[in-house]
Amino acid sequence: MDPSVNPTFESLKISVLIPVYNDISRIEACLESLEKQSMPRKDFEIIVIDNGSTDGTYERLIKIAATNTNGGFTVTQCLTPGSYAARNHGLTLASGQYAAFTDSDCIVSVDWLSTLVSVIESPSYDALNDVIVAGKMTFFPDPNKHTEQSAIDFENLFSMKQDQNAKNGKCITANFFCSMALLHKYQGFDQKLKSGGDVELSTRVVKGGGRVIYCEDALVTHPSRNIAELLVKRQRIIGGTWDAQLSTSGAGPKLNFCWRLLKMFLGRSKKVLTSRSLSLARRFKLLYLLLQIMTISLSELIKLMWGKEANRA
Repeated sequence: MDPSVNPTFESLKISVLIPVYNDISRIEACLESLEKQSMPRKDFEIIVIDNGSTDGTYERLIKIAATNTNGGFTVTQCLTPGSYAARNHGLTLASGQYAAFTDSDCIVSVDWLSTLVSVIESPSYDALNDVIVAGKMTFFPDPNKHTEQSAIDFENLFSMKQDQNAKNGKCITANFFCSMALLHKYQGFDQKLKSGGDVELSTRVVKGGGRVIYCEDALVTHPSRNIAELLVKRQRIIGGTWDAQLSTSGAGPKLNFCWRLLKMFLGRSKKVLTSRSLSLARRFKLLYLLLQIMTISLSELIKLMWGKEANRA
């Protein structure tokens, strides 16, 4: 994000920013959910940033923009690889007082934007500086693909726990809300990162004296990933951590990271084994998936040590 940009927040309440890459089958559903918001349409704009799609997504978005009659809808393109580069590019075009982020495969609830504004402007938080609101995430089955039961169980037990994220001073961009002033103060996302740029930014904000607040009622739903997608996501997370923390570190931090991976595997395994909501067969299948995730995490880390470039996000 260009720190030289001097923002003005006079015309709109919210800028909604959505990066997209090769997601032609799902971006329209996301946009439809935004057009159904209870907040008056004149109070928010939608900015979609194509990140170099090759499946016709960008061309489809241009057609949607050409037929849009509601106004406040911008399609742009950022060819620098990475969703955080795309988000930063979108911010240079945004004119809202606040920025709301979600992903192209998500469906937002009808009161999403109005709820986020009511929280950040409530007497409890309005006087605070540098507030990020982390909205709730839940999952729905994607009708366009096969998703294994163990993958669904994994998502429900471990993925996108925004209440826990907020307690730890973190927030993910599937449901991330803050003032535009905050984003300019912290110069946006670190676009060198392929994954984890949202956590990196929210951590910076908290270290700078800010706060992450969880909002149960600002709901965004995400399609459940299947096993293959979970494993690819794990590769991206490892790559993001490598770029942000480990690439220039010595052996000590790398060994500590491996130890944290092992502790996470053991902790999750314990949670699975003691889960009363899963049958014995489902628990064993989920344990096997956890082992796969652990194995690919270590494998990706070794490849990065040997010069592999981190996967794009």
